[in-house]
Amino acid sequence: MKKINFIGRYAAFFLIVTFFSGIVTSCTEKDSDIVKPKTITDVILQNSEFSTLREIILANDLSDALRTENLTLFAPNDAAFKNSNITSAKINSMTKDSARAFVFKHIIGQNQTYETLKTQKYSTLVKGDSIIITNRTTDPTTLILNGLANVITKNVNADNGTIQVINKPLVVVK
Repeated sequence: MKKINFIGRYAAFFLIVTFFSGIVTSCTEKDSDIVKPKTITDVILQNSEFSTLREIILANDLSDALRTENLTLFAPNDAAFKNSNITSAKINSMTKDSARAFVFKHIIGQNQTYETLKTQKYSTLVKGDSIIITNRTTDPTTLILNGLANVITKNVNADNGTIQVINKPLVVVK
């Protein structure tokens, strides 16, 4: 009888240790299980509405520039580019500095929601350039950017800022 009792204690101890080690190892988070936040770059690269802007960003090595903190991107969607007769090929045929300036003229270095934007000048990422925001005279709740564009989709949130989708590019391209 003593031999069976001795084996039973070891078996019970083994089961308890196995049970607790199973609990401990199953509760650890793996990096692959964690949902990573999307930056402005990630949103642009994954959203089919921004295929023209995506091509411009990728061709001009701007992915990292849009991963910095506290940005507001006024992003023209594909329809905005099409209605303005601007293609990614036209932008990418510019010098690299001009193409980068085209994108940077759509970005302010502050995270602004639509509700916090005021009628004023906001400096863009291009030194000496700004976006002028005014109200539409017929509808004071509608904001006009540089006298050209309206925000058509408000407050697309990203981990490092906000995207305001606009109906026209803020830069005239010839």
